[in-house]
Amino acid sequence: MLQASTRTSSAAVKRTAALTLIAAAVLSACGGGGGDPGAVPPKSGTGTGTTPTTPTTPTTPTTPTPVATETKVAVTLADGSGNAVNSLSGGQSGTLKATVLGPDGKPATNAIVQFASATEGMVVFTPETGSALTDANGVATVLVKPATYTTAGALALSATAVVEGKTGSNGMNIAIGAAPLTVGALSFAPAPTGALPAFSTLALNIPVTSAGQKADVSTGLALTSLCVGDGTATLVPGAMSNGVQTATYTNKGCVRQKDIITAAIGNSSQTIGIDVTAANIGTVQFASSSATGTSIVLKGSGGQGRSESAQVTFRVVDQQGNGLAGVDVDFSATTYTGNLAISPLRATTDSTGNVSATVSSGTIPTPVRVIATARRNGASITGLSDTLTISTGLPIQRSMSLSAEKVNFEGWEYDGETVKVSARMADQYGNPVSDGTAVNFVTEGGAIGSASQGACLTLNGECSVDLRSQNFRPTNGRVSLLAFAQGVETFVDMNGDGQYSCTDFVDANGNVPATYRPLVDTCRSGGEPFTDMGDAFLDNNVNGTYNPADNDLPFPYNRGSYAAAGNGKWGLNYIRMPLEVVFSGSFASLTRMVCTGSTCRDWTAADGAANELVDAAGTGCKSQDLYVRIADLHDNPMPAGTTVTVSSANKVTASIVAPEAIGSTNAVGGTIHWLTVTPEASCAVGDITLQVKTPKGNIRAFKFNAI
Repeated sequence: MLQASTRTSSAAVKRTAALTLIAAAVLSACGGGGGDPGAVPPKSGTGTGTTPTTPTTPTTPTTPTPVATETKVAVTLADGSGNAVNSLSGGQSGTLKATVLGPDGKPATNAIVQFASATEGMVVFTPETGSALTDANGVATVLVKPATYTTAGALALSATAVVEGKTGSNGMNIAIGAAPLTVGALSFAPAPTGALPAFSTLALNIPVTSAGQKADVSTGLALTSLCVGDGTATLVPGAMSNGVQTATYTNKGCVRQKDIITAAIGNSSQTIGIDVTAANIGTVQFASSSATGTSIVLKGSGGQGRSESAQVTFRVVDQQGNGLAGVDVDFSATTYTGNLAISPLRATTDSTGNVSATVSSGTIPTPVRVIATARRNGASITGLSDTLTISTGLPIQRSMSLSAEKVNFEGWEYDGETVKVSARMADQYGNPVSDGTAVNFVTEGGAIGSASQGACLTLNGECSVDLRSQNFRPTNGRVSLLAFAQGVETFVDMNGDGQYSCTDFVDANGNVPATYRPLVDTCRSGGEPFTDMGDAFLDNNVNGTYNPADNDLPFPYNRGSYAAAGNGKWGLNYIRMPLEVVFSGSFASLTRMVCTGSTCRDWTAADGAANELVDAAGTGCKSQDLYVRIADLHDNPMPAGTTVTVSSANKVTASIVAPEAIGSTNAVGGTIHWLTVTPEASCAVGDITLQVKTPKGNIRAFKFNAI
């Protein structure tokens, strides 16, 4: 222990001792020191005897009061109850008291006392400066406590004061013991009277102590609950006051019915339970569909990128727009036409509130919506999907067509001229086939398709390729094309169920299934009427009969060699469509025609000179109709876009040629045109010239004389 009290000098002690000895000697000489001085005789009233003399009592010398010359400081530590202690722990506070005496030995008033710790960081003072003024009794106090609840060790505390220029200091040693924070019994304020509704809050009180004393911090406090772990509740810490940490608990729609809250600091933990109510359903929202676009194909028409089913997804949310987990949802359809099906009929939302069902198509085209009905807390909410269209089946033979933007193009003399060829397909209901249906093309002459494939994929039921002029060129300039795709043979839907029906059927193993499955089972008899198709082929001579000698190209379906006849069973085949395109020449030939009404024939020698317009001049002249047939070197039409005009007229006038331009046609013999030639009033001999000009600028002129 530190000692800082002021001591009396040795000389003063010696002086005091000497005075004490002298006083004792005097007392001894006078009979003092325990002797009896004898009795004092009584005083006589009349006697004349001599009166004895009263001895004088010697004076005892006074011990002088020592004079203080230094400031004295005394230090003590007391707990909250005022008991002297020499240790603190955890959050325990103690009162550190210094009593100060000035150099005059009296309590020093209004003196500044500075308290300090010999080891930095182990304790904290209140006030933080660690200083205080003495009161009238010379006492100054501060509060002191461990810096943290885990601080431990020993240290020296000191107090220093300066009075009248004299410094006094004293101190004491104390022990600091660790006292971890402890969580007390949890409680709600106010206590709930029933289940806590969704999106309601409640205040949670968490007592925290250290060594039995109320703590003023809750360092390391961890708050959690079952519903917090689910993401359906929150615990938010609040203020710390009087040893109680507060927190706000919010039920965000927990579906557990009872939540267990845990508050823990280190190894100390407490739990409390609370009944909760799940959130009510706000809305059932349609989220998405797996269908490409908004449609799926008819039952039995799937494959090749086509789907017969679609998954529709809904999201169930609460009034705050948060996804609700664990909600039961029932599914139904607005129609079940054609045996459309929904599966499952009931499902439960996932952690995000999503739930899905699958729509499987039927055999009849129909729009449909899925109805989702969610139920919770005695209430039900319904949502509708977007419209899903069940419309597209496999392509059927009767609904396939093939066309070209022009079937006569200037491809005989020129390479690299192109024309667009388009295939269009629909199912038995006339709906365009699914996007991505492949159509193959083959050609007798030129080239068709692209370098990557001689085919195209449909978009909205159609697709196109380019036919390019080049060798090989057929000698007649007429090129046969064929487009074919996998589809079904044409049938008559007698019962209107949207699919081929059969009454006598077996499966692949010879067994009789419960219901006939078109394209899967074999119909032995009792099937609906259909057109049985033989194999497709490229018909080069366009006679409708397969002839290898004419270089016709066969395309057998699902067998090794060509068969002209069908297999006697309705089903899949190559549906096909032919087209003939003319590689037109660039230089026209003209033949005069004789036409009566809608019937025309070529001009002959018996009709006179072909280049003379008789009676268009001279006496009795009158207007003459001129009919001509224009063709190329193969007697095919000139290229589409070729113009026929009157390039000059002398002494006559001519009407506009009709038609003035050649359209898309592959008719053998070319095209017929006509005009009216009118003589002038003088009926003078004249002439006209017809000009035929192709799209690439090749011109032929033909002159007619008016006589």
